[in-house]
Amino acid sequence: MTRPSSAGRAFAGLLALAAASLALLGGLLAWQLPHLAHGVWLACQSAGQVVEGYLPLAGLLLPLGLLLAGLLRGLGKLFSQLRFTRALLDDLARRRSPLPPGLAQMADSLELTGRLALVDDREPYAFAAGLARPAIWLSSGLLALLDEAELAAVLRHERHHLRRRDPLRVLLARSLAQGLFFLPAAGALCQLYLEAKEVDADAASGANHVLAAALVKLLRAGAPTPARASLAAARPSATAGRIQRLLEGEPSGRTLDPLLVRRLLVSLALAVALWSASAASQSQAASPLVGGECGYTTVAPLNFTPMNLDTPYQQR
Repeated sequence: MTRPSSAGRAFAGLLALAAASLALLGGLLAWQLPHLAHGVWLACQSAGQVVEGYLPLAGLLLPLGLLLAGLLRGLGKLFSQLRFTRALLDDLARRRSPLPPGLAQMADSLELTGRLALVDDREPYAFAAGLARPAIWLSSGLLALLDEAELAAVLRHERHHLRRRDPLRVLLARSLAQGLFFLPAAGALCQLYLEAKEVDADAASGANHVLAAALVKLLRAGAPTPARASLAAARPSATAGRIQRLLEGEPSGRTLDPLLVRRLLVSLALAVALWSASAASQSQAASPLVGGECGYTTVAPLNFTPMNLDTPYQQR
């Protein structure tokens, strides 16, 4: 059994965090929903004491508020990425050119038949894009810039993104991180995945020094990828670090990122605080209502007896 890659572990951790957060918020919401109306009345009764009166209601509404806010933000990020991806692919398709015989032969040898597209663009770039059936989009500028060995190394790098379905994973990772905006660990795991997927793809190329030479040429050319090509493309700002890693080789052992550990601990502390606030609000909202600012009371009149049911309740 192969050991999961760093990118795979980060992506799985983000999915687990999203599932745990959904379970926590959903569980709190289901637990507190029957007492939500009581919480509203309790806040109304103590309206004169703002903090004390409305704190129980805020604690009851907090899980629902986080759930709705996270859902809206996550869906917003998802749909914006889908829109940008569609616009990018339409633009690339309009400038698509037939593969030269040499490039077509290389695509066949790398098992990329039907998955490699050449774009008529003098700016050098290559990236994987597409969700249902991703493909590698290669510019004519990159084809002219690199030699055959360098081009093959770049294509093997991008082939790894195709096999791992990184365009779809990036879309999901960014949407989940946006939806879990209230947990610092979500953003850290997303960033870790975005960086680790490039390290894994570099290693999958099997040609560290050749790929490093190709990245040096790209760095000197100073040509960024198209504006919307962010689903599985390497960011120019990370190119220098990738070159150094390729030249020095993969480190023998990896230590856990201290920043990620801190953000995980902060996220755990926030989850405990949310549970504590919700439990306190639940307990207070379940207490009997005694009337107050709303103009009504649940306190029976002093002369109330079971035989005196027609006596009205006190009203302020």
